[in-house]
Amino acid sequence: MGGVKGSPLEFRDRIINGEPVRTTLWLAWPIIIANLVNISYNIIDTFWLGKLGKASLSAPVVSWPLIMFFHAIGMGFSFAGVTFISQYVGAGYAIKARKAAGMLVSFSLLLSVIIMGFGLCTSPFILTFIGVPSDVLPKAISYITIIFLGEPIVYLGFVFSAIVNGLGDTKTPTYLGIVSSMTNLVLDPLLIFGWFGFPSLGVKGAALATILSRSIVGVTGIYLLANGFRGLKIGIHDLGIESSWVSKVVRVGTPMAVQQSANSLGFVVMTSIVSAFGSSVIAAYGIAVRIVDITQAFTWGIMRATSIMVGQNIGASKFKRADDIVKKNIVMLSSLLAMGVLLIVFFRDQLVAFFINDPSVLSVASSLILIFAPSLPFFGIFFIGNAVARGSGHTIPVMIISIIRLWVLRIGLSYFLAMYLGWGPLGVWTAMSLSNIGAGIAAYAWITYGSWKKPVVEVPKATEVSQEAEVITE
Repeated sequence: MGGVKGSPLEFRDRIINGEPVRTTLWLAWPIIIANLVNISYNIIDTFWLGKLGKASLSAPVVSWPLIMFFHAIGMGFSFAGVTFISQYVGAGYAIKARKAAGMLVSFSLLLSVIIMGFGLCTSPFILTFIGVPSDVLPKAISYITIIFLGEPIVYLGFVFSAIVNGLGDTKTPTYLGIVSSMTNLVLDPLLIFGWFGFPSLGVKGAALATILSRSIVGVTGIYLLANGFRGLKIGIHDLGIESSWVSKVVRVGTPMAVQQSANSLGFVVMTSIVSAFGSSVIAAYGIAVRIVDITQAFTWGIMRATSIMVGQNIGASKFKRADDIVKKNIVMLSSLLAMGVLLIVFFRDQLVAFFINDPSVLSVASSLILIFAPSLPFFGIFFIGNAVARGSGHTIPVMIISIIRLWVLRIGLSYFLAMYLGWGPLGVWTAMSLSNIGAGIAAYAWITYGSWKKPVVEVPKATEVSQEAEVITE
């Protein structure tokens, strides 16, 4: 069963039967491009805002951890919805996959509206509370306000990408993302500097360009689903949320929501720690993170591909194959990241200078990269652990590892080394590296233990799968 063109099961046969590494790369390369495109939003903002000085450049740096904290709660539950979609597809349950997608759209839209309102009301006070420097604070508040106002429509783009990824289609979101990124590339200088008669908005212009360009994915994605895409035609009748579906999403999604929100809150605290050392260190931290993000595009691509394959293979009861996929992808991703580390370390000064020429920023960023980059292969193993959790629906162990990684190994050690022992920024960079190494080792131990090898959806009988196929292809 599977492989019916135009059906939600179109890619199922290749995902549950194809050679693991080749299938991973087939799924991953569009996601890698999509993530590079996604990273480009921040890189483009960083490039242009760097021309306005380090205070303007720092505004998005201090804003995004807080934005991601509010994103995290809703996205954790959305990931759970995708877990069910991929496992239903793997089991051959096309109609249930379609219904789950419809409920995910309405559930996520409701959450995004709540997140928007709460973010608008609280973010100015939180940015003040965490100690954002006075020269950065007004710009950060302006930036984050515009980002939150565009939350619902942008969030629909995330949901569309997640749904079609769950089916095994990783190309369509990439194509839309490229169009969105090109739009942002054009709009950024126009709205930041006021070129060609546009208003000169500075930091506000960078935020507005981000929202306008990202809305392309949301609007187009929902249009495609409403008119029928990959066998999923979501109408008004599909948007009702069933209590049984909510209970399953809450059971699987709560650990992911806790993990995502704890991570994002942790990065808000990390921003507070970094902010204590002034705008030069904030700028260096932001630039170094942007550079490391380039390698993480590959990490995210292989993670998402692994998640799709684990979900569909578990749904198809191919547990041994799922285990083989995970182990091979650990080796592949760690090797790729090790090569990326060598390049980043060797060219670190040139990479930082691309964004800003301030000598104090250059020195600090170079030090951060030199200490932090070697931990990235371990971070890759941790990401594969996240992929296993999302694909299988067994999310509690990775939630625990993630919280320990950030709150104990990173934040706790940062305070101890940077503040108590007086190492300053060097202590923060050391703690960041050690946290990745510890999380990678713990994730590998859990993966090897194998408690994740069972589905969280009801696996249908052969006759039910046959009836599903008849209905879906009518």
